[in-house]
Amino acid sequence: MMPYDLLIILLLSFVVSAVSMPLIIKFSDKNGFHDYIDDRKVHSGKISRLGGLGIFLGFGSAFIYLLIFDFAVQFNVALFIIAMVVAFLTGFLDDLFHIRAWHKLILQLLCGLVVAYAGLRIQKITILEDVTIYFGIFSYVATMLWVSGFMNAINMLDGLDGLASGIVMIASISLGIIGWLEGTLVVTYLAIALIGAIGGFLIFNFPPAKIFMGDGGAYFLGFIYAVVPLIGIKKTASIIIFLIPLVLLLVPLVDMVTVMKKRFSGGYHVFLADRSHIHHRLLHIGFTNRGILLVLYLYSIVLGAFAILMMHLRPFHSFILMVLLICLTLLAFYTISVAEQEIERLEKNSEKNSSPEK
Repeated sequence: MMPYDLLIILLLSFVVSAVSMPLIIKFSDKNGFHDYIDDRKVHSGKISRLGGLGIFLGFGSAFIYLLIFDFAVQFNVALFIIAMVVAFLTGFLDDLFHIRAWHKLILQLLCGLVVAYAGLRIQKITILEDVTIYFGIFSYVATMLWVSGFMNAINMLDGLDGLASGIVMIASISLGIIGWLEGTLVVTYLAIALIGAIGGFLIFNFPPAKIFMGDGGAYFLGFIYAVVPLIGIKKTASIIIFLIPLVLLLVPLVDMVTVMKKRFSGGYHVFLADRSHIHHRLLHIGFTNRGILLVLYLYSIVLGAFAILMMHLRPFHSFILMVLLICLTLLAFYTISVAEQEIERLEKNSEKNSSPEK
């Protein structure tokens, strides 16, 4: 394949995604497939929740183009396609009919298992030149957890217009650059296809949103983003290959862990929907929707730059950088927590002072 194929892939996935969105909106309006409105939502009005279908069609069209023009890969394409379709349908069917949380989790783990059988399982990680961890039979479990983890992280982040789609797009741009620099063109082609599909959706999802990606889109984006870096394992099993996707999505991953920890310690179901995510918390302390996007987009761009830098560092130095970035992210979350406590204190004092004396 030639470099101009990158432009064709980008335009094809973008156009198919963008053109399908108005059609999906009309279909949703006709059949009542709108996003649910409750206390945790930050929007009002009837908005389609089937945008993930357009993302799937956009990426799928580019993927078919790659297959037609001799897309050389070292994994089982048929199994990859099966896992990809199941990942999308798991969320899409939930958007249509609502599926129990544990049913969705089983299907997510199944997607990871199929990916492992497709030849993209996490078999070993080289931490240092002379230190390699072999997973053996647990390589299937590691791959299942890796895939399901990213699928849930993106889904939990998808609670604000343009947030999840924008962050995954920025992360995918970084992955595409890294794939190009490292000569893993398969990664670059798939990243470009994902960027185009997200771009066509983001036009209609940027605030004020006309359509949402729904669980179908979130699960699909999480799946593709989790699997694309695994293709790099075919070239190297360096720990850097695993650190980079974690760095690029550090905010949603830390947010997922902190939210699940809070729910578990409070005795709630870990998959219970609430307003404890990072975007809800930033709204609470005074950020506007677009202000949140600006902050998290810029943070994602900075993380992308660090991820590209990590490719040129020794594995141990990359690991140290990863630890520092995690510490900085945790510090940011702690700062938000302190701000929330101060706002709650001021609100209580205001209510106390405004209440009539007995």
